[in-house]
Amino acid sequence: MPLMSSDRPPRPAPLMICLWLSLVALSLILQSARVRASGPDPHPRSGPRPPRPPKPIALPANLNIPRYSQGPEPFHDGEILVYEASWEGIPAARARVTLRRTRSAHPRWNGEMWLNTSRVVDVLYRMRDYFHEDFDYATWCPDHINILQHENARLDRWLAVFDRPRQIVRATRTNRQGRTWVRLFTGGAPWGPFSGAMMALSQPLAPDSTYTFDVFAGGTRYVFAFTVEGRDRLTTPLGTFNALRIQPAIVWISENSYRNEATGMTLWVSDDPRHLPLRATAAVFFGTVEVDLTQVSDAPRSNTAGRAAIATTPLVQ
Repeated sequence: MPLMSSDRPPRPAPLMICLWLSLVALSLILQSARVRASGPDPHPRSGPRPPRPPKPIALPANLNIPRYSQGPEPFHDGEILVYEASWEGIPAARARVTLRRTRSAHPRWNGEMWLNTSRVVDVLYRMRDYFHEDFDYATWCPDHINILQHENARLDRWLAVFDRPRQIVRATRTNRQGRTWVRLFTGGAPWGPFSGAMMALSQPLAPDSTYTFDVFAGGTRYVFAFTVEGRDRLTTPLGTFNALRIQPAIVWISENSYRNEATGMTLWVSDDPRHLPLRATAAVFFGTVEVDLTQVSDAPRSNTAGRAAIATTPLVQ
């Protein structure tokens, strides 16, 4: 069936927009605090129904999106980053992020994130989401994204496949009942959340410079511009750091209804070659959400053991 207004892809969380600009890792956590009460699918169907061919969503021709060269890798193989989000001092969500290099004839990067709301937020809106991106180890070009969105009674799976030679991204959503929606995006060369973060953070990020990135996330595509406003001395749960202050702005979104939600974001990254995302803040319906990097650690040497340990460790204690 056609994608109706009530069947739109869930709003990517404000945690997610300000971890994707810089993970565009800190544009993934800020969006989950902009919670909305979404119950089960409003139009459940018994059994799957084949999707109708979708109308492609084209990237506007008047957008000027530069092609950037790769800089130093901002993340280490097997590194684990933990971010904690709070709303007006109240714990809201926790995310565990890891990037690993596959050991194969054609090595690739696997980026993964587990995102859970806190017990306090669970009472109103329970989120247990998982994000995975597979992208080329040498060029950082994305191959595919898998997303599991388990929010209240809703359970959706997204698979986005990148066809760079044809400039097409095909995103397929399947709900709990097996009903399927397909969206096609054409034009340009969008990044995924982790590959885009790698490319963005690898840039020089000199003060007063502005960068523009085309980033795809599940069923929604974003064109971001972000300006490096200056340097700050930033104190976080991990200590005090020299940091670069970045102001993101959304130039274009494929979902028009989301435009007014992406406001008041600020991001700080370490003022060193890694540009590690340290903190992000965003204005929500009322108040402010703050996301801090709280842990940095290396994964166990065994990839299998490490993945199993991370996957089975609850993020909310």
